[in-house]
Amino acid sequence: MKAKLATLIFMLYVTSAFGQTASTIETKYGKPVNAYAVSESIWMTPEYTAGGQVCQMRLYPKRISPDTNYLSKQLPFKELKGVLNQLVPLNLRGAKKESFGTTATGGGAAWTTYPYEKVTFVFTSSFKIAPDSWTDSKAYVFSAGVVLSDEKPEDALPSDDDFLRSQTASTEIVTIKWNDRRCAGK
Repeated sequence: MKAKLATLIFMLYVTSAFGQTASTIETKYGKPVNAYAVSESIWMTPEYTAGGQVCQMRLYPKRISPDTNYLSKQLPFKELKGVLNQLVPLNLRGAKKESFGTTATGGGAAWTTYPYEKVTFVFTSSFKIAPDSWTDSKAYVFSAGVVLSDEKPEDALPSDDDFLRSQTASTEIVTIKWNDRRCAGK
């Protein structure tokens, strides 16, 4: 009797493990996400408007491909720059907007934003904070001469050097958002 019960339990286990189908996986986890290999080591996942236009893209490092395992969690800057220029050429971005290239930080992450008239790029990177770093911190004195304004940058035209500030930032994700397009479901 115990042998029959053990066999029945084993058969149910094997059936559930090997009986998975696309529909059961989609029922449990949702529809698959389209990811495109836009370069040797970069994936891109797009989102669309209700009308089918791309409204947002996320670029992130490939971790695996059919024949390669990639160990880096960062986007190689030169390769990334080429991909960005392919996806959104300079002549389609519009003029640079205010606060171009500003960085916000918090909780071990940094977001550098490059807003243009038609599209905005957000470079995301992470960094480690030593748990006891607060014990060595010193007061920071803000300079009174720094004035933030809403004026456009002096050189408002897009250039091939616009993202150089992020070259050393170990960027892990880049989000491209079209400013005049609303993604479906958002």
